[in-house]
Amino acid sequence: MGKTKSKILVITALVAIMLISILQVKSLAATTDMMVIKENDNQYLIYVDGLLNQNFEFAFSNTEDASNLDYIVSATDNNGNSIAYVDEALKQEYFTAENTYVWVQTEDKVIIDGEKIDLNTAKSAQELDLIKNITKNITVESSAEQEKIKINGEEGTDYYYKFYVASSSKEYNRLLTLVDEISKYDEETDVITKLKGYSELQELYNSLVPSVNDENWIKAENMEITKPYGAKEDEQYILWLKDSNGNIDVQFLTAYEKEVTLVEKVEKTEEVTVALPVTYDNTTGLVIALVVIVVAIIAIIAFKLISKKRRA
Repeated sequence: MGKTKSKILVITALVAIMLISILQVKSLAATTDMMVIKENDNQYLIYVDGLLNQNFEFAFSNTEDASNLDYIVSATDNNGNSIAYVDEALKQEYFTAENTYVWVQTEDKVIIDGEKIDLNTAKSAQELDLIKNITKNITVESSAEQEKIKINGEEGTDYYYKFYVASSSKEYNRLLTLVDEISKYDEETDVITKLKGYSELQELYNSLVPSVNDENWIKAENMEITKPYGAKEDEQYILWLKDSNGNIDVQFLTAYEKEVTLVEKVEKTEEVTVALPVTYDNTTGLVIALVVIVVAIIAIIAFKLISKKRRA
């Protein structure tokens, strides 16, 4: 009886370990980044993180049952990235039902194991192209030396603007960070990173962009924008712009306005009193001294003459 219980416990433990392993594999597969891009209504490209530079196989199903899948060999896009895809035939076969699941595998590993896929959430190539060009539709010129920000606009078109301090919300901080990250994308940046960045930027931009009909827009006079009053050094600003045709764009500015203390230079003259040696440059004193001496001599002579007469 004891041996039977032990066997049951061992079998139960093995089954549990197998189930946990299966669940872990599926969980790990579900975390694989997959970006779906809509080329047109009947053409979708699927990029799988880690498989951009190697061949793989993919399959679709309308159930989570993986026992009878028809795998398709991956293709390549115009830039040589390996992709799964949905064409018109595959769309009609698998994407008219309520749920669709995708599997992706290489020769020795299952990468995506029955993950749900929804073409309605795919980003269109046109949407991503538009978001890549934000800050380029209505441009401005600004420098620390200029008192105004100049809009590079068209004569006869009215322009309006709004300022927001970037640090005023987490969303604006993220918008600023994301635009900075995207500006550093180059030929070495993989397509998954780019698509994820553009996709997040589009969603964030759309959630923050002010309404065209909002009454709080400020009209730019002579296509010039007044800088924010009291801007601090290195403070970052989000500048929303719109024109009278309903176009909206955004610019990202950093304040370089420093506090300047004007110091008036005053020359100070120090008055110094110096005791000068007597040089007798003034002749009046000399004349007086001579007169005193002469008078003294005369007095002495007169005194001697008087003394002689008395003796005689």
